[in-house]
Amino acid sequence: MKLIVAIAVILLTIPLASAQVVKVEMNPQTLLPNDVADCNLIISLPQPTYVSGISFYHPSALEIQPNSVSSVGWVQSYELPFTIKAKRSGIYTVNVIINTMNGSIKQAFVVKVESKMPKIVLDRTTFNLNEVNEVGFSISSPLQISNIIVIPMFDANPKVIYVKNGKGYFKFEPKKPEPLRFKIEFYNGRNYHEIVQTVNVEYKKSKGVLINATPEYPIALIGDVIGIDVQISNLRQDNVYSIKINVSGGSFSTKSVEIPTIKAGETKLVKFKWCSVSAGMKNVTIKVTYLDEFDNKHSERKVVTIKVLNETTLQFSDIEIEKSLNGLTITGDVCNNGRSKIYNILISANGKTYYIDYLDPSDFDSFEITIPTNVSKVLLKVTWTNEIGERFEKFYEVRVSNFETGVKKSENGILPLAISLITLVAILMLVFIAWKRRR
Repeated sequence: MKLIVAIAVILLTIPLASAQVVKVEMNPQTLLPNDVADCNLIISLPQPTYVSGISFYHPSALEIQPNSVSSVGWVQSYELPFTIKAKRSGIYTVNVIINTMNGSIKQAFVVKVESKMPKIVLDRTTFNLNEVNEVGFSISSPLQISNIIVIPMFDANPKVIYVKNGKGYFKFEPKKPEPLRFKIEFYNGRNYHEIVQTVNVEYKKSKGVLINATPEYPIALIGDVIGIDVQISNLRQDNVYSIKINVSGGSFSTKSVEIPTIKAGETKLVKFKWCSVSAGMKNVTIKVTYLDEFDNKHSERKVVTIKVLNETTLQFSDIEIEKSLNGLTITGDVCNNGRSKIYNILISANGKTYYIDYLDPSDFDSFEITIPTNVSKVLLKVTWTNEIGERFEKFYEVRVSNFETGVKKSENGILPLAISLITLVAILMLVFIAWKRRR
């Protein structure tokens, strides 16, 4: 019995300072003001020891619960859960005193309370107005934070961004210059935070979509078909979609063309065929509408002017009228003075017709029509169709004053030869009468 008591006394008097007996675990390791850290004090002793109490000594900027415990009892290993709440930023030292029968064990640990909040860092800070801008960003933080959500406080896609590996991206279309504001939500340990951050950025005016329209010729004839090349250049930094090109101000082969997509920096070419049915200075309007990635509609407009002379593409020339046994024969040429092909040329006079299939530009063809002689005038009518299907007609009136065989008449109805013959006959008759009277 005396031996057992002696051994107990020896064990109680063994110094404890030589052993690593105290360890403090914190989550999170760095706090923000008003954050709470979940902590654990781990005591490891070389042999069972009676612990009468544990106390924390700390500055007033921290609040520790429980601040102390008593009558822990005989322990060799022991864990004490506790919490630390930070009131304000700074770096603080907390002392732990463990009271045992053999004296006190002292251990200090540091608590860091950070004043800097996480912030969003954009990978670009210059944007184009009225364009869809794609933006990447990262989260810069002095803390190990989790469950980060970024909510743009402006019209953006997506509207809620779940940050992964500290990075994210969004798209937006600014309508006017203004700073970008974000709400950042995150957890530091079990502490929820949300902050609002404003980022000052710069804006540039969008170059938009450029329309370049070039008529094939600046001057045209009535009914002549000329080409108009329309170039659509996307000078924006984003793609555009559902591009519609509408034209007005005359007759066209088609009045609307649609292009599915034009990429940023890309140019598309569209060709239109155009004609005018009247003379004068004609304005051709090209209107382009398109959608951006957010389905916002945009439009551009371009006007080009073409001079149309007061003359049709098809003309008569060298019209002659001659009486024959079968009637009155009209001959002549039809000329295509335009720069495009014409089709289905039908020449008619007093119910009789002559058909020409087509005429190439600057080409001509001859016609011949025979009609009864019991007429005092001939009405020539010509109809034709141009390359885009527009139909035209023109009338020529030729008056007939003499039906002698071989008498020819020009397009305007004047018969110089017939007039000369009549004049000669009249002179001869006067000479003959005068001669008779003298006798």
